[in-house]
Amino acid sequence: MSHTDGQFTMDNPNTDGQLFVGASEFIDTAGVATTASAGAGLFSKNIPATDAATFFANVAQILRRTGMYATPNADQQQFGTAASVPGPTAVANTNGPEGTVGFPPWTQAQLPTLIGAVAGPIPKGYRVKAIDVIYEVNTVNATLATVGLTVTQFANAVAPTVTNRIALGANGLLTAYNAAGTGKPYVVNVPVPSPVFSTATDGETILNVNLTAGIGGTIKFYGVVLYVDFNLN
Repeated sequence: MSHTDGQFTMDNPNTDGQLFVGASEFIDTAGVATTASAGAGLFSKNIPATDAATFFANVAQILRRTGMYATPNADQQQFGTAASVPGPTAVANTNGPEGTVGFPPWTQAQLPTLIGAVAGPIPKGYRVKAIDVIYEVNTVNATLATVGLTVTQFANAVAPTVTNRIALGANGLLTAYNAAGTGKPYVVNVPVPSPVFSTATDGETILNVNLTAGIGGTIKFYGVVLYVDFNLN
């Protein structure tokens, strides 16, 4: 396509993204899980009987965008409502070329004439909507199965701030042994209660899966799939 001094950006995210965080990406801080393969394409971390594994993974696949402000004479965007420079800018209430997000029809609560234009950059990057936890409980019931998803924000010379996206807990994970037989794992979906784009600088998304095998039983952990909305342009 032809060259332009400006940039093309979109309001609405794509809604069909999936990120697979495999067992190889998780570290067991308890040090009890062993790596194993049941055949081609089957990699897992296995938990022996009665052992409690605490798996953590930094979801490095998530690309964060903090919000891009307009550059005068480069981004061809309309003038904001509070400053005589192209918006959006760091000046309050300045907006981009459209000033609205999405397309009509809008509900009454979203009418631009009532709520005004969207101020500042449109949130972009990745927004996690739900996750699938993939694991196999064999022989006897597991003692524990919990999962959590957090975002940690770092800043200079202050304590990190941790925000729950999914608070650590059972969250519907199954502990009963798989009566369907060995080699047929559970795929348990856990929704994120309030999905949001992570736009703050120096943020880290961490998955935590805790699995404890029962007496005489074992667990195979395969990984976690994240369902995401993404807006990268």
